[in-house]
Formats: sequence, C-alpha cells, structure tokens
Amino acid sequence: MKLKKMVTSLVLISAFTTTSAFAQTSPAGVKDDLYQKAVQKEVENFVKKAYTPYYTINSIQLSTSDYSVKDNQLTARVNISLNKTLKAKSVDELPYVKGLKSKLNVLKLRKDTSSTDAEQVVNDRMKDLQEYIGTSTDQNDSFRITAPIVNGSPDLKNANLEFLNGLVDWIPADYFIPSNESSMIENGEEFVTEAVTTNKNFLVKSAAEASMVQPLAAVTYDRIAARDYANKWTSNTTNASGYDTSKWNPKYAKHTENGGVDCANYVSQAIYTGGIPTDSTWKPESLAWVNTGRNISNGLKQYMVDTKGYFYKTTKTTTPAGGFISALKYSHVMFVVANDTVTMQFSAHTNDRLKASFANFSTSEYEFYYIKSTYLK
Repeated sequence: MKLKKMVTSLVLISAFTTTSAFAQTSPAGVKDDLYQKAVQKEVENFVKKAYTPYYTINSIQLSTSDYSVKDNQLTARVNISLNKTLKAKSVDELPYVKGLKSKLNVLKLRKDTSSTDAEQVVNDRMKDLQEYIGTSTDQNDSFRITAPIVNGSPDLKNANLEFLNGLVDWIPADYFIPSNESSMIENGEEFVTEAVTTNKNFLVKSAAEASMVQPLAAVTYDRIAARDYANKWTSNTTNASGYDTSKWNPKYAKHTENGGVDCANYVSQAIYTGGIPTDSTWKPESLAWVNTGRNISNGLKQYMVDTKGYFYKTTKTTTPAGGFISALKYSHVMFVVANDTVTMQFSAHTNDRLKASFANFSTSEYEFYYIKSTYLK
C-alpha cells in the first residue's frame, strides 16, 4: 500500500512539474521563435542563391532584432554575418578582368596609341585584385522582412524583403544580388576606357601634369593600411544607438551628438593612417576633418578632391579599398574596405558598419572617390 501511494505521489509530482514547465513558455513565445527561425531561413536562402554563382559560403550566422507582430503583420530585421571565398581560382577567371583584357586586346589590334597606357592600367588593376583570390573575407549585412501572418504562419511567398544599404537606406533586396557576368565584363571594358580617356586611374601622367603635382610628390598613400585601420576601429553592433564607442579609437574625439555624426571624423582617421598628411586646414577636430562637405563648402570632400587633389571622383566598379563613398541625399561618408569586382564592402561610423556590402543601387544617390595614382604607395 505504501509503495502504491509513493508511486502515485511521484506521478502527480511529475505531472505538476511538466505542466509548470510548459506554462513558462507561452504559445505566443513558441510562435515567435518559430516565426523568427522561418524569416532567418528565408534570408539565408536568398543570400546563398544570390552568391552561389561567384562565392563559396564558408560559414553563415543569423540573428533577429527589431522583431514585432502586430495586426497579423510580421516585421523583423535579420542580421547576417558570413565568410565567403571567390570561386575564381585566378584573376583571369573574374568576369571583370575578362572585360579589362578584352578592351586591351581591341586597342592593341587597332594599334591604338593608348594601348601602352591601357596595358599598365590592366596590369595594375589585376595586381590589386590578386589579394582576393583564394582569400576568405568576412561580411556583415542586415535585411528587413515584412510578411502577413496567414493561418498562423508567415506568408513568405508574399513577403517584402529589403536590404540596408549605406546609413539608413532600406532598398529592395534584389539590389543585393551581384551583377550578371555580362555586366561585369562591360564594367571592366568601361574601366579601361575611363582610365585612358580621362588620364586618371593608374595612368602614366604626362610631363605637364607631373610638374603640376610635384609639390605633393612626397605624399604616398598606403590604401591597405587605411583599410586595416577602418576595419579595426568600428563595430557591427545592432544596438538602439547604432554605434559602440568602445570599439572606436580612444585617441580621437567621439562625435555622438545629435544621434551620432562621427562618419567624417572616422574616414579622416583612416585616410590619415594611409599617409595623407595633416595641415592647418585638415587636422583632428577641424571642419575639414569632421564634416563631410555635403552641406558646407569646406568639408572633407572639398579638401581631399578640390583643394589638394589627392582623390578624384570615379565610379563604384573602379573604386578599390582605400577610397570613400559620399551620400548625396544626406551628409554621410563611408570608407571602402574591399572591392573584388563582385561585391564592394565598406566600414563606417555614425551608425557603425563593419565590412558591410554596398548594393548595386542607383549611383545617382552616391559619389565614389579614389586616390590618384600619383600618390599610391
């Protein structure tokens, strides 16, 4: 009898404990967990499909923030960190390089007088791209998905997927998808044409032009040192403020006023680390150092491009690591940290970004600047 009572008591205790455990996880909590896993998988599949033609995805991690379900409408930000390697085994396999070499061959067959300069352009660009072959790179991006809840589940077939480009631009996710091969080939051809006809990127300078820049000839810019600095002193935070000052260089002032306005300060630091010298106009905390120049006439852009002529305006496809991007709709600059011809990546402050991809979006909303070959290390 005592044994029977003991067994009965154990059963009751077990049943009570199990019931209590389930009570701690509400049905809504279970659904939220399932919903978040579903939208994460949707984003993961989208990214893998977009990158499969050009990259091997070595690892991928996802998290969700800004999640809500209201009036049968799910909204979530899905943050993704991945490590990828180009599938190309040599630079010659890159569609962009095929375009470079195609244009060069055309010029040689025509016995064009610019073919010698074009050959230098192509050789230098291929040398720059060699660093991406066989090398894995990290990348951090954010997507936003909005989906109706139908019959208790997210209707992902009718979901709206967006991509965070730059500072605050949520754009259609399709812009995240790399250009097709034919477009990349055309980009390579256009690069050679631009470099030769404008006498700019990686072009041998004429004697007259060389004499004009002679006073600044001692300046050399190490774009890799600048890139490494940019990647070291920012973060990939998704907190409410948008930045993590513990990841910023403590040697410089931190501009977190008005919700954060540190972008130009950060880009100036990277450019300075690359070797561009300070002077009475451009130095820490000067207007030219901490202001983008978008809303004033003597900011970073004016100093680097118009006053000193260290950098020049170019295009997205012709801006390697070491250049910078300037938004036109608002005052913001970002530092280019990679451009393997398939994906451009940038790092930034104001809203911290670390090795984030820059989408194939309308270039009319951004300007791209790169160091003149005269100053390249």
